Amino acid sequence: MFPAYVENPSNISFEGQDQSEIILLLLRAHPITNLKWIIPSLLIFLIPFFIPAFFNNLGFEDILNLPPTYLSALLVINYLLVLVITFEGFLHWYFNVYIVTSKNIVDVDFNSILFKNIDLAPLKNVEDTSSSMGGILSSIFNYGDVFVQTAGAVKSIDFISVPNPHKVSDFILDQTHKIGGT
Repeated sequence: MFPAYVENPSNISFEGQDQSEIILLLLRAHPITNLKWIIPSLLIFLIPFFIPAFFNNLGFEDILNLPPTYLSALLVINYLLVLVITFEGFLHWYFNVYIVTSKNIVDVDFNSILFKNIDLAPLKNVEDTSSSMGGILSSIFNYGDVFVQTAGAVKSIDFISVPNPHKVSDFILDQTHKIGGT
């Protein structure tokens, strides 16, 4: 549905794409990295179910005798907080994309609804790529970081928490060699 690693994606374009430019690889952070916002959202979602038992065990039953309108307002605030965390987390994951085209490497950093940053480096300027994986989850789910060193104004482009980092690094170098003719 929302893949994190797509070779030769169809019906995809990006801002500033040339007519003859073909998207070869589309990357997002590995889906397992979404746990950092999914778990807090679930915990906040479940808080109203456990607060009555918690206060009863502590002997503070009087706190729960708030007027129904106050309790309703607290529930609405709680679920709006869950909605905001979930929405922002999904948007951050979905719109932070890394694209390798037939001409360029594009890094789209979506920081918030009001701010995005796009780094673009021509493939011909790529000097070196490296990849790294660290931690138990990275090893189990095969994701990590790819660092692309360039000779242009953008000194390096970093692909953070992408699936198959070693394969991505090798893919970028292969595309660079195709353009360079080596």
